[in-house]
Amino acid sequence: MNTVDPERARHDRLERLRGDRRLLGAAILASLVALACGFVAGQGFGELFEQFRTMAIDSVFDDRGDGEPPYGPVWGTFGLLGALAAGGLAGAAARRYQGRPSGPAFPAVSVLAASTLGVWESSRGWLPPLAVGTAVDPVFHTDEKWGFWAWLMYYADRWVPAFLLVLTMLVSWYAVRASRRYAEMVRTRDRLLRHGRRAPAEIVEVKLRLAGDESGTRVVGANVTVSFLDLSGVRHWATRRTRDTTIATAEVLFDPASPSDDKKIFVALRRHPTLGDWLPAA
Repeated sequence: MNTVDPERARHDRLERLRGDRRLLGAAILASLVALACGFVAGQGFGELFEQFRTMAIDSVFDDRGDGEPPYGPVWGTFGLLGALAAGGLAGAAARRYQGRPSGPAFPAVSVLAASTLGVWESSRGWLPPLAVGTAVDPVFHTDEKWGFWAWLMYYADRWVPAFLLVLTMLVSWYAVRASRRYAEMVRTRDRLLRHGRRAPAEIVEVKLRLAGDESGTRVVGANVTVSFLDLSGVRHWATRRTRDTTIATAEVLFDPASPSDDKKIFVALRRHPTLGDWLPAA
């Protein structure tokens, strides 16, 4: 018979991992690997895109580059898989190190930036057309004038890297905003853990969230509504999203000075919550 409370054991295990420098080192190392793999994936995508560009601006009988094996797209595929694996490992290590429920977005942004750099580097070596404005047929000499698609692909060495650069900037802007919102939430939570009030809550409603695919329908989380009484005896309600599907208890952390402010209400659905178990408002 086990005499250790599994919830307490989980709490203690996660608290021991939080701030562990070995996890920080693993996150940094995995992030560097993800950057390298992202660059290789970008190069592979660039070489694959070059093939479509060449087919658009030149005749099918243009055999330049046919003797070179397509190593670039193959390595790009391995780079993509490596970036996904290393990025996932970096995110998991960062979550454990910071004690947060979700991983930071910056590793994904960094991989996207590295991939953009890889595409740009690849585009510097794309084959020029045999003749600008004409798809030259070196065999049967039935040349064709370029249409809109050919002209668009001719300038792809400029607009493809530019498009990816703009996309990277937009994703970075979103990541910075999300990081600032998360930092503000952490400051509020930590302040309430020191000066706020913790109180038991009643679980009012649990709505399961379902997801389906070819294998069937499965439960992916729940929307949980709880109610609690503030210091004046006034009842309040709060709804939070969680990935947990077995919910038996609830506790709230709130600001006694403004118990109706939903952004200052945190809900824990575990008996011994860690910092990452306090669910903020969406």
